Order: sequence, then structure tokens, then C-alpha cells
Amino acid sequence: MAIAIVDQDAQIAMDAVTGAVAEWREDVVTLDVMPLYEEVERLDEYVTDMMRALDPSTTTWGTLPGREGVHGTAAFLTNFTHGFAIGVILVALVAFTLAAVYKMHLLRMMGV
Repeated sequence: MAIAIVDQDAQIAMDAVTGAVAEWREDVVTLDVMPLYEEVERLDEYVTDMMRALDPSTTTWGTLPGREGVHGTAAFLTNFTHGFAIGVILVALVAFTLAAVYKMHLLRMMGV
């Protein structure tokens, strides 16, 4: 049986043939993988939540029910607001430019 020591300080060893992780002691190797399994399950929930967070039509883990599509709605409203603000700025710039140009033209027509 080939045993590789994974961590000297934590006394963790791995059986090279079966891949079993165990607690290393000088007299015996005992398998205690339940704490590792619980940790992997908890990390799997976080990974699943992160992957679902990329889809704007879903909700994140632990949120209240009825919030499906809230990310998509927020993205639409943000983009609409930014587009509206940029449009207003451009229209105001064009209006002020035209007013300045035609003001000078109007003053020339009046002979001033």
C-alpha cells in the first residue's frame, strides 16, 4: 500500500492506489472524509450560485421569492437612463449651437 503524506502539519495522508484521504498516525491510518465532504458540498453551493448569477433571468441563492428577472430589469433601466442622459446632453448641445449660429445670423439681418 503506497501512502503519500499530503500535509505534514495537519497529519493528512493519501492512499496512492485508491485515492482515499485519511488522518495519518504512526500506528494506523483512519478514514474521516465526512468533514471534507461537508465542506465540498458547501463550496458546491457557492459555485452553483456564482454560475447562476451570470444569468440575469435567475435569482441568487438565499434571496426572497418572486425576484426572478430583477437583474435584467435593473440592467434595462440602467441602460435606458444612461442613454436618456446622453441623448439630452447631445440635444442641448445641438440646440445651443444652433441658437448661437442663428443669433449671429439674425443680428446680421437686422443690421446690428
